Amino acid sequence: MSVILAYTWVALTILFTVLGQYYQKLAADELLASASARSPVDYLALLLDRRVVAALLCLGVAMLFWLLALQRLDVSVAYPLLAVNYIAMMLLARWRFHEVVPSIRWLGVLSILAGVVMMTGAQA
Repeated sequence: MSVILAYTWVALTILFTVLGQYYQKLAADELLASASARSPVDYLALLLDRRVVAALLCLGVAMLFWLLALQRLDVSVAYPLLAVNYIAMMLLARWRFHEVVPSIRWLGVLSILAGVVMMTGAQA
């Protein structure tokens, strides 16, 4: 049961990390793209934007889940699982931001998946 819980913490870490990066991308696209001659006060206001606040909250929650995961798993097992962040973010970018994902990146996804399986399977 403890191992299942540990992997649940890792999965939640990945989920909230990806959500945090999603909100960062929204903030960058929608706010910083129009940043022409902003004053320091304008940049301070950006920190209070709902997308930036959402990103910070998601990343903070992800850190808490990561700490819980590290209590139960060796770093050498847990850390390679975070590579799934790259895959999840690429899929989200493809779906939500309509980014083009070339074939070589899909090959990279397969390589990451193979690496995660090898790294986590090596413990067994």
